[in-house]
Amino acid sequence: MSFRLNPFKVMRAVGIVAIIVYGTVLVTGYKKSKQSTTESVTKNMKVRNKDFYNSKDYKNNLTLPNQVVENNNETVAQELEQTKSAQAIDLQKDPTANAQQTQQQNDPKAAIEAKKKEEQEKLEAKKMEQKRQKEEKKRAEQKRQEEAKAEARQAEIRKQQQEAAARKEQAAAQARAEAARQHAREEAARKAKEDAARKAREDAKKRQAKGGTKKYIQVASVGTESAAKEIAKKLGGNFYYKKTSVNGRTVYVVMSNMTDNPNTLKAMENQAKKVRSGYMIRSVGK
Repeated sequence: MSFRLNPFKVMRAVGIVAIIVYGTVLVTGYKKSKQSTTESVTKNMKVRNKDFYNSKDYKNNLTLPNQVVENNNETVAQELEQTKSAQAIDLQKDPTANAQQTQQQNDPKAAIEAKKKEEQEKLEAKKMEQKRQKEEKKRAEQKRQEEAKAEARQAEIRKQQQEAAARKEQAAAQARAEAARQHAREEAARKAKEDAARKAREDAKKRQAKGGTKKYIQVASVGTESAAKEIAKKLGGNFYYKKTSVNGRTVYVVMSNMTDNPNTLKAMENQAKKVRSGYMIRSVGK
């Protein structure tokens, strides 16, 4: 039976071994670095406070012989003078500051270089501050310009809205004026029509009062209602037919409306000529 290697299992085994080796290397390196760091601390520094002469240990030294006390006092005075002339240095924040200060005191050129360097740093800091203020001023100016542009856009939008509202109001006013004019025209036409009808009624009443003779046109006399209806339809609205009896026989007579106006009678006569050749004009009244 042949044996075949599974590549995925091989890769997984290699990965596990690599992870284990890497972890071992990390742990070993951490232990070595910890040990080397611990061994590098070879000196303990004891910092004495400025007011140490008020401490209990210093006061106990007062019981020493006068010469020892004087020596101690001179040492303390020298240390106080050095403390006043020296700058305060935080050894925890800057461990190399003490060495630099000592070098500056021993080397005047180094002190001058350090002073120049300090002035250069101050100048650079001042330039950076000026640059920052300039950028802030520039951003403030840009913001002000953007706000001004936004305000101008808002003003333009308000102006357009006001103009649109004014145009709308003007169009509405024109529509109302046109409607009022149309209503006035209709009212005038209605009044004129009423006046004409009233005048016609008055004229008719006057003619009736004078006792004028009314006349009408008899166009035809037929035996069937359908024939009479057809003739009246051709003649128009001023003509109609009615049913009557002549010698015991039913006939339908086509005739016009009665009128005492000669113009109206003439118009109906012309209409009768267009439809039929024969017609009769009859009178009614006195």
